[in-house]
Amino acid sequence: MAAQLTGTFSNFLIRVRRYLNEDTAEKSRWSQEFLKHLFNTQYRVRSAELEMAHEGYFTIVATRDIVANQNRYAWPSSFQRLFKMEIVRADGRRVPIQREERHFASLNIPSAGGDEWLPDYRPVGSGFMLEPASTQSITNGLRIEYTGIPEELIDDGDTLHSDFPAMLDEILVLDTVVVAMDAERYLESSPGQMDSVQRQRMEWQVKWERFIDGRMVSTQKVIPFIPSYLDA
Repeated sequence: MAAQLTGTFSNFLIRVRRYLNEDTAEKSRWSQEFLKHLFNTQYRVRSAELEMAHEGYFTIVATRDIVANQNRYAWPSSFQRLFKMEIVRADGRRVPIQREERHFASLNIPSAGGDEWLPDYRPVGSGFMLEPASTQSITNGLRIEYTGIPEELIDDGDTLHSDFPAMLDEILVLDTVVVAMDAERYLESSPGQMDSVQRQRMEWQVKWERFIDGRMVSTQKVIPFIPSYLDA
């Protein structure tokens, strides 16, 4: 019994061509490089959907040094969404810190570090701020869990990220086949090209909106309303 082709980039492309009834790239409507591009595009789409499930897919752990009297830091490279931020104590304990926009509370004075230093964080542009800052430098004093970007497949032996459900990898093959057939259709007629591109843009727009809606997983402090008087 023949084994199913799975796993590597070259085998994914073989599976795509089987659906297209063109086993090789020679004399094909679709070049190998074009199918590689389409496959990676669909891989990004499905990976984005997994990330938006908020289930910890593609999680990366990074540490940062705390610099004395510095409160602004950049997100790690390939950062997409924050899962958790922790202060690492000298004895190895990790203490989660909370997001606080501080619309009403005053900024505390910088702390000398140690166990008494427990800042809040708030995202700012392509980074974040710790408030209050530490007056001491701490090596690897900050631990960040975040969603990163799965790397594109380039070489024949490249494989999907280990977090991608292997049992469902056929969806990437079929996604690529459908987009390749769309490409053939819009090459044959100008109206078809516009319809196909518009449809793909609409699909990406929906994912864009979902991504923006869930940009940062965080907890904010809420002070409940306390009336200034009580009914008699």
